Amino acid sequence: MTAAIDVICPAWNRSEAIRPTIDSVLAQTFDDWRLIVVSDGCTDDTDDVVRSYDDERVQLIRTERHGHPGGPRNIGLAASTAPAIAYLDSDDLWLPEHLAVLRREFDSGARLVATASIGMNAQGEEEYRSHPLNGLWHPELQLLWPLYEPSRVGHVRGLPESVGGWTTDHTGMEDWDLWLRLADAGERFTTVADRTVVMFLSDTSRRRTMTVSHHLTLGTLPDEAACGKLTEAIRDPEVQDELRSCFATEMLRFYSAKAASGELVMPKGMTTDEALTGMEKFVTDPATPMLRELTFVQEEDHFAVVHPLQCSSDRHAERLRAFLRTHDAGRHAIVRRLIATVSR
Repeated sequence: MTAAIDVICPAWNRSEAIRPTIDSVLAQTFDDWRLIVVSDGCTDDTDDVVRSYDDERVQLIRTERHGHPGGPRNIGLAASTAPAIAYLDSDDLWLPEHLAVLRREFDSGARLVATASIGMNAQGEEEYRSHPLNGLWHPELQLLWPLYEPSRVGHVRGLPESVGGWTTDHTGMEDWDLWLRLADAGERFTTVADRTVVMFLSDTSRRRTMTVSHHLTLGTLPDEAACGKLTEAIRDPEVQDELRSCFATEMLRFYSAKAASGELVMPKGMTTDEALTGMEKFVTDPATPMLRELTFVQEEDHFAVVHPLQCSSDRHAERLRAFLRTHDAGRHAIVRRLIATVSR
């Protein structure tokens, strides 16, 4: 069968827990879809649960164990025939309008679409609703943050294949890696404010357990005592205000320039003034601590002061360092000044 949208859902040992995910597809108001569940070498009864659905639109592909969703997603893409693709992770849910929203945007000419989301904890309690500012997108912003989770994304047929498909490296953030490669190839996200995805958050998710192996070095300190002094200095309220002022100035300059050039993607319905006003409120929020993530790496005869970088690859890290050196130079200068002070 050929549907308007093929839905690719990689799954491993979900058993009955996959039913709410499948049921959320069955509940879509847009019903011209096919759900391709790719069983990643499941050793429980997940396959039987999927086969138990008496709906020809729900289909199962069984593959050998990959231990990573990139491989199963590539297999799902190879089996797809629809002009558009959507992704749904086996522990997430869609609200009934999700596919209708994607189809609306595809019909308007979009090629790569991300919707908004709701985050739930393991107890079934709502933890967040994605902020409208999360819908601001630019290729350089894609360097900074893993925008967006697969369950929120749909695209026209052939996009991943055009840049080599989903990575099968076991380093995590395979979605971030793919969206970066698509951005480099000239693709642009269309974002919408419609919250159509329910994300279930886990302390064991790859996003939360991924090893941070890249960093940006800001200076060196002679000993542990100096490291402690720098930590205290950065937490000083006056220093926090100075850091926040620099951060706000440089980020607002960046967003304003991208908006003025027409390159800043905004959620449908958001104006430039609304975007910049909201961003100003965000970057000047005194409740947000500045540079608490700085850490220290012991080397032969000193400690390096480093800013950890969560990245999808070595190349990504190189590009992110270059971006931060340009657009976060003010805060880095303050840190270097404090390093010099505590090293005396």
